[in-house]
Amino acid sequence: MTLSINPASMQDVTAIHSLTSQLGYHASLEQSKQWLEQMLHSQNHCVFVAKRGDKTLGWLAVEQRLFLESGFKAEITGLVVSDDERRIGVGRDLVNRARAWAVEHGLTELVVRSNISREHSHLFYQRIGFHHQKTAHQYQMELPREEE
Repeated sequence: MTLSINPASMQDVTAIHSLTSQLGYHASLEQSKQWLEQMLHSQNHCVFVAKRGDKTLGWLAVEQRLFLESGFKAEITGLVVSDDERRIGVGRDLVNRARAWAVEHGLTELVVRSNISREHSHLFYQRIGFHHQKTAHQYQMELPREEE
C-alpha cells in the first residue's frame, strides 16, 4: 500500500498524540487537541501526517519563522515516525513535503534543531542533506500563569 503525506486535520489528533508520546512528551490529549487546532488555523504553521491506508506512521510540523538577524526561514519544529516504521523512508518523505511547503511559501532555507541525545536523528538529517551548523544550550524559565 502506498504512503501518503497530507496536511493534518483534527481527525488525526489521537494518532498524533500517540506518536508524540513515543518521543517522551507527556501532554494530555486535550492539550494536543488545543495545540493542533491552533496550528491548523495558523498561516505560519503546517502539520503533515504520513499514512499507509488508515494507519498514521508519522507527523511533521513546520513553521515559517522570522528572525531579526537573518530573516525568514522554515523550521521543522517537530518530527516523529512510529517506532516500528523507522528507516523505510517515512521521515525523509515528511521532510521532503516540508521542504516543498517552504518553497511554496517563498522561503529559501529549512532548518531543524535536534536534541543532542538523539544521535540517530543527527545521522538521519545529515543523510538527507542537512548540514550541522552549531550546537547550542537551551535555557527555560517557568512563568506565572495569568489568573482567569
